Amino acid sequence: MNRFARFDFAGFALWTGLCVLLGAFAAGANPFEETIDILENRTVFHWGRDCLVWVVHYPEELVEPWVEAEAGRAGMTESEREAYRKGFVSELAIGAREPFLVTVYAFGPRPLSFSPLSENVSLVTSGGERFKPVRYDKALDQPVNGIVQGLIFFPKQKGREFSVAIRGMGVRDECLFSFRESPPPLFAASSSSARQARAEEDEVVVLELPPKPSEPPKARVGTPPRQEQRLPKEIARPPLPPAPPRPSAPALPAEPEGQSMAEFVEAMRSGDRGAPPPAKKAAEQAQTEQSQANQADQNPALSDSAYVSREKTVRDFLSLWTKNDPAAMYSMLSKSSRKLFSEETFESDLRKTSDFRAALRDGYRLEWLGTERARVVAARRILLVRTLVSRTLGVVREGTAWKIVW
Repeated sequence: MNRFARFDFAGFALWTGLCVLLGAFAAGANPFEETIDILENRTVFHWGRDCLVWVVHYPEELVEPWVEAEAGRAGMTESEREAYRKGFVSELAIGAREPFLVTVYAFGPRPLSFSPLSENVSLVTSGGERFKPVRYDKALDQPVNGIVQGLIFFPKQKGREFSVAIRGMGVRDECLFSFRESPPPLFAASSSSARQARAEEDEVVVLELPPKPSEPPKARVGTPPRQEQRLPKEIARPPLPPAPPRPSAPALPAEPEGQSMAEFVEAMRSGDRGAPPPAKKAAEQAQTEQSQANQADQNPALSDSAYVSREKTVRDFLSLWTKNDPAAMYSMLSKSSRKLFSEETFESDLRKTSDFRAALRDGYRLEWLGTERARVVAARRILLVRTLVSRTLGVVREGTAWKIVW
């Protein structure tokens, strides 16, 4: 799966959700507050004709606060944190390229087009030099109707003062999204000392004015009372006699459940009146198996029962993965997997998949590839971008239980 796999385009809702999440930690200095300060200073938007476009630049100083915030949210160990950091830097090519997230919201009657993007989007330095994109998400080359989001990478720049020039927004020939080295602060200071300083500066003066003299009440001109309109009383009508009941048709004898009339007649002729029909037998057997399966799911003592489904086994394994319990996960592996991997090797492999474990915490989708292979698909969150990551697990029956093939 390449690093431009797929994106979940959430537009304004995703941006608003991130702001709410980061704003919840705004009390005191924390990595979330530092992250949102950087994002606010590196975000520019402009209106076009029937569209709104906003561009987010991901600078190098964003890496540490974001990784620290995500590690604290997901409960990562130190090794998992380092693996997540490497994946984050590699995904956005931070340090090697200038990554930008471009979001286009088109709401006009006709789709908006920037194709070819390589000719309509460029990076302009403060000295006037222009650079074309090194690579970009191909979804931005398609006609835009609604919200489309994608990453664009430009060559690495020495300074931080540059602009992203976009053509085709409909108002001007070219629109500049300019980024400065030190933009003015967007938020007031939230510390207690700053609040106290503002309180001392903003002294409130209260003025007391004399009460307004009361005016004598004005005489109200009387009006004649309104006469109520009386409606004529409704004449009571005698009740109608009840209608006689309709004669009901004689009830037909009920056809035996799960058995056609021909089968019923044949059973009567053969004298086998007490034997249940084949369809009823199959239904009773399926009901018995389902009842035993439910009992196995509810009773941990029956976890090795043959009625524990393969899907429940995989979901139990993923639940342990989310909780970061490698010992319990290793006990669910098949015999062949335990021969290939020692418990130490298996635990080492798990540490390399910390980003996948973090994605599992936000939910996943299970897709069966045949009867003995399952693909687990989860969404990995990288700031405003969600990329889909997947891993395929095998299952095999050993005795009466399903085991995981690693």
